[in-house]
Amino acid sequence: MIGTPRALRTGPAVLAAALLAAPLPACATGGGQALPPTGTQGWVSLPLPDGGQVNLLVVRPPGPARGVVLAFPWGAGDAGLLAGLVETYWDDAAPAAGYAVVGVEIYGPGLAESAPVVVPALLEWIDRHLAEAGANIVLTGASAGGIGVFHAALAMPGRVAAILAMPGRTSGEASLESLAGVPVLLMVGAHDGRWVTGSESTAERLRAAGAQVELAVIPGQGHVLRVPGEMLVQWIDEQLE
Repeated sequence: MIGTPRALRTGPAVLAAALLAAPLPACATGGGQALPPTGTQGWVSLPLPDGGQVNLLVVRPPGPARGVVLAFPWGAGDAGLLAGLVETYWDDAAPAAGYAVVGVEIYGPGLAESAPVVVPALLEWIDRHLAEAGANIVLTGASAGGIGVFHAALAMPGRVAAILAMPGRTSGEASLESLAGVPVLLMVGAHDGRWVTGSESTAERLRAAGAQVELAVIPGQGHVLRVPGEMLVQWIDEQLE
């Protein structure tokens, strides 16, 4: 399923700087900014019911989307880190395969508290602007974002088509039973210490809850995984068949 990884593409910092140089769009009344044009990417401001907002980095395929890759960034989750995550894994392979990418500028572990507000707003936005793809939402995240994906998934039962954490792990004692039947791929570098242990324990918990779990421990790698986006998209394709 996951073959020999390639080196990370160069240039995430350059892309992040270019994206950050563009002003964030103003919010449209009642529902956030509309999509950028097909085949392009851009920032969207999404208002929240509590008066806050989150910024989204949206990458659109050339035509109608067949699914949505909902991505949560590593580290503190700021705009530059989100842009780097999307550029590293998703901005070429996903739209080429017909998937829209919706990256969320948010600190993943913080979703333990904010998911009940943030996730419904994300789903409403997807259902409004990417309705043709709303039945195929794949959650993905790396490191802190790989923790956030599970908080997000538990806040959207019945809407998760698959989860890809690279690396990721569950935190807290919340029941995972709502993820029964959901395909989950946990990827972690063999040299990534506690994340290997966390991935293994997460795999056990998910299997006990009835999820369809694959655990890929990648030889020779550490915390930031070097994996071709095309392989990630291939796994997604296989889960959505």
